[in-house]
Amino acid sequence: MRYIIKFCLGVVLIIVGYYFVSDNLQPEIIGAGILLLVDLLILDAFYDLIINWKRIFLVLKCKYLGFSNQYIRFSMSYLYRIKVNDKYLLVKSSNFPHYQLVGGKYKRLKSTQSLLRKEFDAKDDIKLATSGLMKHDYALFVPAKKAIKFLDWFNTKQDREISHWREFYEELVDGKGKILSRENFPYVNYNYVGTITTPIKRTPGWNCYEILQYDILDLIPNSKQKKELEALLEKGDTDYIKWADTELINSLGHCNKTQKLLYKIGGHTKWALNMKWSKD
Repeated sequence: MRYIIKFCLGVVLIIVGYYFVSDNLQPEIIGAGILLLVDLLILDAFYDLIINWKRIFLVLKCKYLGFSNQYIRFSMSYLYRIKVNDKYLLVKSSNFPHYQLVGGKYKRLKSTQSLLRKEFDAKDDIKLATSGLMKHDYALFVPAKKAIKFLDWFNTKQDREISHWREFYEELVDGKGKILSRENFPYVNYNYVGTITTPIKRTPGWNCYEILQYDILDLIPNSKQKKELEALLEKGDTDYIKWADTELINSLGHCNKTQKLLYKIGGHTKWALNMKWSKD
C-alpha cells in the first residue's frame, strides 16, 4: 500500500507543479514529485534488498527480475528423521515412484482459506490434485510478487496448522499395513532440527516454478517405542517401508557395493539428512 501511495503522490505533485502553480514554485513541486518516484523505484528497492540480504536472490527474482507477473508453486511440509541403529525409516510415496522420510504437507485449515485468497491471491495446486487425506494440503500457487510476504506469514506459524502428529499417525499408526501399534504410539516426542527452503526452481515436467519448504524433526522415542522400532527394523524391508543408511540416502538409492539402484529415494530425504538443499 505504501508503494501505491508514494507513486500516486509523486505523480500528483508533478502534475500540480507543471500545470497549477506559479513559475517560482514549479521547480520545487515537480522536484518533490520526482524525488518521491526516485525513492520508490530505487531507495525502497535498495532497502528491500538490505533487510532481505540472506535471501537476496529470491527477492530479486520475485520482485525485480521478471517473475513478478508469474505464479509460484509452494509446497510446505514437515519430515521426521526416524533413526534406529544407523538406519532411517523410509515410506513409499503415494504420489511419486520413490521412498522418503515419514511426513507430508501441512493442512490448510478451513479458517485459513479466506486469508490465503484475500492476502496472497492463492490458488489451488492444479498440478497435483488433492482429495481424501490430501485434500487442502499446503500445495498452492501464489503470485511471485507476494512470495516473500507469504513465506514470512507462514513462518510466523500464526493462523495455520502447527501439529506434526497427523502425518506420523496416517503413515505409520493407522495407515498402510498399520506399521506401528496404537498402544505404544498414542503420541510421539520430537525435536525441531531446522527448516530447509529451496530456491525458485523449475518443477520437472510441470512447466512452472516452485519453492519447497520442509521443517525437519528428529523423533525421540520412549523405551517402548524404541523396542518396537528395533523389532520393525529386524523384520526388514517391505514394499511399503525401507531402512536406509546415510550412504544409500545420499546416493538416492544407488548401492555403491553392487553398483545397482536398489530403489529410488526422493531428493528431499537427502536434503533432510544434510540439512541443506542440493540439485541432485
